[in-house]
Formats: sequence, structure tokens, C-alpha cells
Amino acid sequence: MAKKRKVEAQCSSCGGTGVYQGFAEPKGVGVVCLNCDGSGKEFIMYRPFITRKRRRYIKTVRLSQGNFIATGAGPSGGSVTYEQFLAGKMPKR
Repeated sequence: MAKKRKVEAQCSSCGGTGVYQGFAEPKGVGVVCLNCDGSGKEFIMYRPFITRKRRRYIKTVRLSQGNFIATGAGPSGGSVTYEQFLAGKMPKR
């Protein structure tokens, strides 16, 4: 397994400004961003992708219906075997 890496990234809360302005702040007023403590940056931990991992007990792969609220939940469309999926074949809609 690859070792986790740490990188600096633009703060996702304040967009790198160090100052946050949301619905609670009056017009023209900003507050020091709580996510980055005003630095404008945050650290992201990740593992580099090497190869797709295998899942045990999967025999068939199908597409998802998507968002539960909009379309329901569960599989839809055609299917492929798990081995076909690992070889690059995708199920049809």
C-alpha cells in the first residue's frame, strides 16, 4: 500500500483569502477563516493511486440509478461480470 502524502492546497472554505464571509456576516464584514486560521491554505492527506483494488464477493457489476432523491436507488441497466469490469468493460445503460 502506498504511503500517505500531505500537500498544501488552497483553503476550500475561504478560497485562499484567509477571510470567510457567509450569511451570518453583515455586508462588508469578514471573519478569520476557521478552516485555515487565516492562512488561506489547508493540508490535504491522500494516498497516490497505483491500481484499482479488487472487492471480494462481487460477481456482477451494474450502473447505479444515481441520486436517491431524484431517481431512486439501486442498480439499473445491463450488467457485466466482475472480471469483465476489471478488464475495462462497462455495463450498458
